[in-house]
Amino acid sequence: MRRNLSALMVVFCMAAPWLSSAHALKINRPHKDKVAKSSYSSGSVSADSLIKFAQTLIGTPYRSASSDPLRGFDCSGFVNYVFNFFNFIVPRSSREFISIGEKVKFEDAMPGDIILFTSPKKHSHRIGHVGIVLYNGSDDFKFIHSTSGKEYGVTITSMDKTYRHRFVQVIRVLKQNDLLACNPANQ
Repeated sequence: MRRNLSALMVVFCMAAPWLSSAHALKINRPHKDKVAKSSYSSGSVSADSLIKFAQTLIGTPYRSASSDPLRGFDCSGFVNYVFNFFNFIVPRSSREFISIGEKVKFEDAMPGDIILFTSPKKHSHRIGHVGIVLYNGSDDFKFIHSTSGKEYGVTITSMDKTYRHRFVQVIRVLKQNDLLACNPANQ
């Protein structure tokens, strides 16, 4: 018995460093380079760069209370992660987004603006969902978000009757969108 225990201890001691390094690699590995921090300053970020980065996260699963691309995103975790990548400090909670940036009319929304919705719960008037405007055309409006709905993850959604009913506000934090709104000839 003592001999078997000694052999087991030798095997364990030899395997322990390998197991701990394998565990560390699993936790710390970058996920398609999405974890690395950018070197952008918030004043130099274009909506196109922000949208392209957000689109690289399509398919990341929905995960409540998470802003980690390795685990998944909830709606505000997704928006927070995308903007933080470009060195913007934005809220982590969807309810807090109403108090940042500049309020913009729905018709004037531009790619890279943040769109706020009420919670999907019936009779809720509180902000409970957030996404990023992707496209605002004459007959179509699209946004990218992390949803707990049937897509259950980061996806692109067209504004439909349900989302239109839940719409609260568009928020602008990108300075380039302010400049474009003031001078449409530059678009």
